[in-house]
Amino acid sequence: MGGGFYSYKTAFTRRVSLYEETETTQIFRNRSMVKEMNPSGVVRECCENAEHPEVMPIIIGLDVTGSMGHIPANLIKNDFPDVMKKILDEGIPCPQLCFAAYGDHECDDAPLQVGQFEASDELMEKWLTSIYLEGGGGGNDGESTSLVHYFAAHHTSCDAINKRGEKGLLITIGDEPDLRFYPKTALRDIFGGAQQDLTSEEILAMAKKNWEVYHVNLLDYSGRLKGTRENWRNLLGDHYIEVEANTDTNVSNVISYLAIEHYKKRAKVL
Repeated sequence: MGGGFYSYKTAFTRRVSLYEETETTQIFRNRSMVKEMNPSGVVRECCENAEHPEVMPIIIGLDVTGSMGHIPANLIKNDFPDVMKKILDEGIPCPQLCFAAYGDHECDDAPLQVGQFEASDELMEKWLTSIYLEGGGGGNDGESTSLVHYFAAHHTSCDAINKRGEKGLLITIGDEPDLRFYPKTALRDIFGGAQQDLTSEEILAMAKKNWEVYHVNLLDYSGRLKGTRENWRNLLGDHYIEVEANTDTNVSNVISYLAIEHYKKRAKVL
């Protein structure tokens, strides 16, 4: 995956003509997880080639439980072309994005969905709009953000990491704490293969070996709760970011900012 290039002009035109005034339910039409986004037994590759000799892998994990479906909707209907324009204007040679969607492994039918790493505007949008907005979650004081971390640690293969020793960028977005315990039965159901019981801390440590991991907490009612904020501060320290909930553009600005800062940090190392 990852062929082609991102065209701001065509993406902006498509946003205005196709998405901007369209109801969210008509954009995100899937009423169950599509087969192509099932993470079981898959490895998502971010490869370099003659077209893209140097790439930067980015995973964006979106909470799609009941309170958070507006974030992917806002990205496709409003902000995403401008997010990519800001990133590309900084001279990042080839950002390849992989969209993931997470819910609650204790009660949802599709607690994790994963797309492919893509470089072109059309294919990025394809995976974003393929997400099933399950709108689930439960009253168990958290969501399964660690599933995105586990996916990054064990179900990706990126040339930037494997060949050049760089780290990828992983950003999750939500408004709940991370559930603390992931039993092997749940991990096996989601990812396949032999598994073991893991805590969120253990999974995060796996992901951080090869990924710079950030979490963006939306300060709505749940996001403002002391338990939510302390959970993420304890897990991520200065890689935990809070944004006000009055406009989804805050989230989009953070995505572009983190991508640009990640690239600058990488350039300093080189």
